Amino acid sequence: MRLDNSVDEASSDALDQSSRIITPSTHEPPSNTRAPALATFTREQIKARIGNGEVLVLHRSYVYKLNAWLHKHPGGELAILHFVGRDATDEIEAYHEDKVLRWMKGFIIGRVSQEDWNETEGGEGWKPLNPPVQIGLWPMHTIRPRATDPTSRTRPASGSEDSGYATADAESSSESQEFQEEKGPKKDLIQRHSKVKKSGTLLRSNPNPQDLQKFSETLEMSFSAKLEALEPDSLTFNHNLGEYDVSPARQQHLARSYRVLHDQIRSAGLYEAPRLLYGYGPDLIRYTILFIIFFFTSPFYPLLNTRFLSLMGSSVSEPAPTPSTLQYFISSVFLGLWWHQITFVAHDAGHSGITGDWTTDRLIGILIGDFLVGISIGWWCDNHDIHHLVTNHPEHDPDIQHLPFFAVSNKFFSSLRSTYYNHIMRFDGFASKMVAYQHRLYYFIMMFGRFNLFFNSYLFLANSKKQNKYRALEVTGIIFFWSYFGTLLYLLPTYPIRIMYLLVSFALTSPLHVQIVLSHFAQSTADLGLTESFAHRQIRTTMDVSCPPYLDFLHGGLHRQVTHHLFPRLPRHNLRRASENFVKPWCQSVGLVYESYEFGEGNMRVLNVLREVANQVKVLGIVAKAQARGEIHH
Repeated sequence: MRLDNSVDEASSDALDQSSRIITPSTHEPPSNTRAPALATFTREQIKARIGNGEVLVLHRSYVYKLNAWLHKHPGGELAILHFVGRDATDEIEAYHEDKVLRWMKGFIIGRVSQEDWNETEGGEGWKPLNPPVQIGLWPMHTIRPRATDPTSRTRPASGSEDSGYATADAESSSESQEFQEEKGPKKDLIQRHSKVKKSGTLLRSNPNPQDLQKFSETLEMSFSAKLEALEPDSLTFNHNLGEYDVSPARQQHLARSYRVLHDQIRSAGLYEAPRLLYGYGPDLIRYTILFIIFFFTSPFYPLLNTRFLSLMGSSVSEPAPTPSTLQYFISSVFLGLWWHQITFVAHDAGHSGITGDWTTDRLIGILIGDFLVGISIGWWCDNHDIHHLVTNHPEHDPDIQHLPFFAVSNKFFSSLRSTYYNHIMRFDGFASKMVAYQHRLYYFIMMFGRFNLFFNSYLFLANSKKQNKYRALEVTGIIFFWSYFGTLLYLLPTYPIRIMYLLVSFALTSPLHVQIVLSHFAQSTADLGLTESFAHRQIRTTMDVSCPPYLDFLHGGLHRQVTHHLFPRLPRHNLRRASENFVKPWCQSVGLVYESYEFGEGNMRVLNVLREVANQVKVLGIVAKAQARGEIHH
């Protein structure tokens, strides 16, 4: 979940005033500050409010109502929706700096009752609810029983209406208004549902009392069914899932221990960017060298050199020699290598890992991602933030949803519905054929991964429903990219050379695509339920790539994925120190397996997973053919 610090000044000023009242974030209210009384909510009350369409997320026992912020959230709506009804304490604090946590208090409407929070040592913590978006109930339509559940109208105690909490609740209350008997529920029902067919009865503009009674009863049943759907299945809380202990007590222990680890990371100053000499200084030298070699071997150089000499008044007695095909090939290689390396900086910027300021880092990301590389940083953040929050979940993580080309689990054989793309990932005949040979086609397809990034980027920018305050600037950047790259291709002498230049430069970025998936494709894709802690999920689904320090630049920080997933805002150049000095010892102390492999071994693990899934497809094909021939009888 990602609020970051891109809030407008007016909202920030208003909320800063309320910050003098109470400071929730990661701490209790100061003892010398008189805090306003807060409503206390039980789990049943929170469930009822979610059933009525409220977007409620929990953090340190506070209840945040985020309906009014949902469409403004810089990290996208899904980053919030995946944690409705859940304790998102670790996710929120991993993604947001302290000033954003203080700003967030304007959305607090109450606290969870002590009995339901139960975060004491040995306690099982909050029992999560099913997020509506994960069970097909989003968007939540306001469906109310005739007699409004009084628990859904719980308000802060008298005298607190002027606080930030009351303001946030009132701001979004219009999105889920309740039916009140004195305001005419029958008239409201008719207006809201006059065109809805329920139980075989289509309500007319003037329904008779029998139709109205039947429809009202249907609403009651729908509301009850919705509340029942929000309750996780008993299997979700199964404590014995093979090698993993996901008992609530164990996961709560890991969560508390992770927060101590996070405090140690902060105290060590690892969120502060290292000095230039130890940070981006050497990287900038490498980027400059790659660009210079690309430029002086590209068709830009002789053209600009001739123009420059003309402007200086020098006579050009004879035309410059025509560059060879080999020279163009070298140019395309170094252009691809330059793109590959600077994309790591865009990744850092997307995580606010350069300056720590969301706006500054987002503009850096747009400059590199959109203007220089041609990929929307807005799309990348929208996609990548979800990947970090629901890592390796087949239905929710877009970074492992690559049908019809790849399937890293046999779960994809069931044609799952992607909550990110909002469509069915059909495992049809074409997908079956591709997946059956995916381990053989893996690297070849990765060579064309850049085209997939283009497609998703431009689809995102064309979708006006996606929140993106820098859409116009990003579109300008994409136009600039294709202007300079299109001109570069135009200056090449022949079509075969142009095609060669495009394919080689794009293929040289393919190691980036391999590096992106390397840390996850071979890891667990099991759904361990809603009680799994943030830290346990990240370590279970992520592996590192080991290499000596002098090769860190080749991976751009992507080889320290375990630490990066635990602390996504950490500057890239501090990841090795955080990993060696803090994360690895912590994993050992709490009994978690920290997986790390050399680059070659990691690739073999990925290929083995792809081969295993491919073999399962082939077996299914053999069985299907045998059934068709009548050789298998039930």
